[in-house]
Amino acid sequence: MRADSANPFISISRYRPRLPMTLPSHLDWRMTMTDLADRRANPTVDRYVTTDLPLQTILRRATSLKSPLASSLLALLDGLAGRAPSTEVLKAARATSFQGSDPELMVLFLSSWAELSCRTGNTPEAEQLLRRARLLFSATTHPEIRATCMAAEGILADTTGNKVKREQILRETLNVVPSHSPRRKYHVWEFALCLAQQGRATECRSDLREISWQCTENFPDTRIHIVYLVDAVETGRLKEASELMPQIAKDLHQVKDIARVPWRYEALLRLMQSCTDPSWSPESLLSSPPGVPNWLKVLHSLLLKSPGDALKLARLEAGRLMGSIFGSGFDSFNLIRAELSAGRWEAARHLLKMRHSRGNLHYIDDFFLARVELLGRKKKTAAACFAALLNSVERYQAGGRLDFEVRLSCDLSTNEIVGLSRSAEKLAKTRASSPPSPISEETESENEILKPDAIVGRSTAILEIRDTIIRFADLDAPILVTGETGTGKELVARTIHAASRRRTRSFVAVNCGSITDTLLESELFGHERGAFTGADRLNRGLFEEAGTGTIFLDEIGDISPHLQTALLRVLETGEIRSVGSTKTRQSRCRILAATNSPLRQLAEQGRFRMDLLYRLERLCIHIPPLRERPDDSIMLARHFLDAGRPVGTHATMSSTLREAMRSYSWPGNVRELKNVIERMRLLHSDKLSYEADDLDIATHSVHIPAAPQPFIPSSDEPAMRTAASRKRAEPTGVNEDRLLKHGRSPMRRLQRLRKLFEKHHELTRNEIISILDVSPNTATKDLRSLCDEGYIERIEPSASSRSFYFSLKKRDSGQ
Repeated sequence: MRADSANPFISISRYRPRLPMTLPSHLDWRMTMTDLADRRANPTVDRYVTTDLPLQTILRRATSLKSPLASSLLALLDGLAGRAPSTEVLKAARATSFQGSDPELMVLFLSSWAELSCRTGNTPEAEQLLRRARLLFSATTHPEIRATCMAAEGILADTTGNKVKREQILRETLNVVPSHSPRRKYHVWEFALCLAQQGRATECRSDLREISWQCTENFPDTRIHIVYLVDAVETGRLKEASELMPQIAKDLHQVKDIARVPWRYEALLRLMQSCTDPSWSPESLLSSPPGVPNWLKVLHSLLLKSPGDALKLARLEAGRLMGSIFGSGFDSFNLIRAELSAGRWEAARHLLKMRHSRGNLHYIDDFFLARVELLGRKKKTAAACFAALLNSVERYQAGGRLDFEVRLSCDLSTNEIVGLSRSAEKLAKTRASSPPSPISEETESENEILKPDAIVGRSTAILEIRDTIIRFADLDAPILVTGETGTGKELVARTIHAASRRRTRSFVAVNCGSITDTLLESELFGHERGAFTGADRLNRGLFEEAGTGTIFLDEIGDISPHLQTALLRVLETGEIRSVGSTKTRQSRCRILAATNSPLRQLAEQGRFRMDLLYRLERLCIHIPPLRERPDDSIMLARHFLDAGRPVGTHATMSSTLREAMRSYSWPGNVRELKNVIERMRLLHSDKLSYEADDLDIATHSVHIPAAPQPFIPSSDEPAMRTAASRKRAEPTGVNEDRLLKHGRSPMRRLQRLRKLFEKHHELTRNEIISILDVSPNTATKDLRSLCDEGYIERIEPSASSRSFYFSLKKRDSGQ
């Protein structure tokens, strides 16, 4: 199934990280004009764009050109190759100084850093790094450097499950790199491998032939053979794959960076070959050797017509590697295969829908959709899906893949296969082979989230929030939405916009905590051409992009004093001014803001403008954390359990499960609850009644897709209680001593930190992290606060940051 299909079942959504993040101040991307004037051509960059040498080789040979940036870049490449621990490499990258560095070398550094962040699951960090890398582009940036950054953007899209976006980026990369560039063949190969993993390498055969004569010692033809092998196995062309395997095995030492790819496909090839042997019987799988991976055991169980065993193994694998079900390779469909073979067609449809919503499309989806509709007793729809599949099978020469998929299908009888084929042939003759949406009209709509009553809950606070949204919707004044991380602040903001007169106009959301201060000003207000390094074109800015619609400023508490002043001017006069311009323009958009920081406390400390707070607080909506409204967790769980099911089909929860959910504190609030319930549905898809044992809170951090806390401190939990929550009584039975001793608010953390300095006088950051059990980012933020108020000072015995420590400042006796 192609990305431009008219199938309305497909709804590709762009992943939007919600975690707040800012970069350390010493990683400022700006360069002065003096830096540019003194800049000479960087030898590392020159060799990179004029040769096909691996970047690691170039850096290792440039022994006389070592710099902190080059050394860190080499360490990042070693981390990507598995030769160095990722944690240590990333830590060193964050401490690297960019001062005076070549912009193109910085792009290579940021791109490699972003790729390693993707590898470790830290997509918010990767997204920000790539945004910064793009700002370094100029009219003189080499296309090879641009393409390297774009390739990293493709990896980011792939990490979040958006295969369509990755393919689009790789196609754009080929348009950027000129045909004569020695680097182009690497990008062609990356694009071809992406298609081969989906069984679509026939689309780029001409490109592969073009680069086959460009093979060198640094780019051996084994790479191209691996692409052909992957495509042959994915499509079931077993003879072609069998001929390629011996040659690849002989030369595998030439491509150590991708050596594991052919071995994985060799195991699948052997299984597919054995099934075509006339003397083969499924019983031979019963004596499989030890060490067989779980994904292969799933296929064994399906061939043995043991769908129950297959489903157990597939769920076990999905629970261990939840992201694997959103891949594009053959084994990424194992859970769908097992669910269908066990007759769980609704669960299979839900999985397909999740894949499509992330931008993960494959023509073999039509085979699974045909089975879904057949089990759902919709034979005409099933035949339409099967007809579309046959068209794709013919186009990609994937008849062998279809034969093997049929063997793995425990739910399909011979008569059903014959019936589907005949019906598909009839549809093909009438040119009606495009499959309709597998989602029937009975399925509940997902567009309800933009109505106030779709904010799920029946607590007093939620009911008041719904009423407040209706009252505030058509007012033009700014609205401040407060609440802890994961409570649904952006959902409230979008609902306000959807309920207002501006609903048909733009809604622009920006996370102020995920963009550096220097970049955020340009993002919000725009910049003039030449305003700074890399500003080779005019940028309108998000305020202008919003037009007469709504702009949503998330994590407003993280912006700098300079931007607070600029935002105050917008709120008071409606005027904005681009970076590098002396002229002001009028902004007519409505401003909504959100924060999980205690703004009033920050204002009292002088870290947030009090006059800006007054402007924002005129209209305020506070969303209480889930632990303060435990009954809402049950309603939300029911909502997530029933999402996507046909009308009239509802899941139930036992009393012990409901009690377990009420008693859990849900530190990640609604976002955490949704991920836990989604996991429970996936791993227990055969159920409509759930027990407490099904709730895997111990592993709730395995999200779909996962996104760990970025390395920069997130905003602290709010101390301010406004709007509806002010009317609620405080909970009773709180252990005051424990709350004060272990409180995680900024005030309590700083109190404990001051006591530590009074006792020990001198401390390193690592010591503080260990003693207070806080993240490195939180420690950095708290130390900066104490330095700003003059309580402590940073001591730098040498140029190495590892020697830095903090010392209690001497105070006058009168103090």
